[in-house]
Amino acid sequence: MRWRLFFLTFGLGGGLAVAQEPATPPASPTRTSLTLKFNGQPVAVDTAFSRLEVTTGVNKVLSLNLVRTDSPDDQGLTILIDQFPLAPGQYRFKEILSGHVRDASYRQGSTTAYSTACGLNDGVVQVQALDAQRHLIRGTYRAVLCEAEARAGGKRRRFTVEGSFQGRYALQ
Repeated sequence: MRWRLFFLTFGLGGGLAVAQEPATPPASPTRTSLTLKFNGQPVAVDTAFSRLEVTTGVNKVLSLNLVRTDSPDDQGLTILIDQFPLAPGQYRFKEILSGHVRDASYRQGSTTAYSTACGLNDGVVQVQALDAQRHLIRGTYRAVLCEAEARAGGKRRRFTVEGSFQGRYALQ
């Protein structure tokens, strides 16, 4: 009798233990986090207008579009990685004879710059984690861009952009 009381007191009875199975917590929503440094200075990114996208089909394209908070009507920074294999890895802009389109462009106000305008298409996107089932991606990027047209009496300005991205990507 004592053992029965002991088991019932501490919920060790067969039916009671099964009934008190712990509930699994709900999955937390994924928060989009985007950072951008323009020539070493942090720039606020508008996550409502910015996009992380991957096209469907055989030749997938990863597209990162970061729109500045202080200039939501401008394109901002766009990075394209074509033939994206939906896998973590390092994707360099300059790959000799690769046939890949990997570049960056930046448009804000009267400034238009491209990674291909610098002569060396120097840039890299490092995808650190990717979940193709849940459409989640995380990584970093760095690129050098040059103005599309030289200013009067001067050279093309060079810009360095770098930052990180994390969040749900859209399928296009």
